[in-house]
Amino acid sequence: METDLFLIALTCKFYNKINTIIAKNKIMSISRSCPIEYKTVDKNIIRINAFIVFSMLLLFIISSNWMFLLMIGTDFFIRVFFGLKYSPVCFLIKRVLRLSGVKPHRINAGPKTFAARIGLMFTVLISISFVLGFSTITLMISLIFLAASGMEALFDFCMACKIYPYYNKLVK
Repeated sequence: METDLFLIALTCKFYNKINTIIAKNKIMSISRSCPIEYKTVDKNIIRINAFIVFSMLLLFIISSNWMFLLMIGTDFFIRVFFGLKYSPVCFLIKRVLRLSGVKPHRINAGPKTFAARIGLMFTVLISISFVLGFSTITLMISLIFLAASGMEALFDFCMACKIYPYYNKLVK
């Protein structure tokens, strides 16, 4: 029992020390409530990508053109199953940011990877309800997804990232 408490105390002390070093050197920002992943992503790429998702979703809601859903779904599928670096949208965003001289802002990749999975899930649900002709359900799911992507793009508020620590505790 004492050994367990000692290990927990040591782990917490080490965790706080790492967070202090990271914060001092501005390596990346980590929320205390968010489990640490050793992978990082550029926050600028994520926010611009969220704006593109927001725009495509808005165009889908206005036009009911399934091609916008296909573009969103394909990008989420690639990000979830192959990684951010293989996403054509993120690749283009990265190039534009590099050419414009914007410095990367590295953040924890764990919550953003989880958010991409949630985005893929929303896209699949919207697609299924659209194909089945459930227009009200399609619109409701689309509006929820539109609000979430809009908050990430415009206000830097990631809803899935807020859920991630709780999900991570359930899974582990």
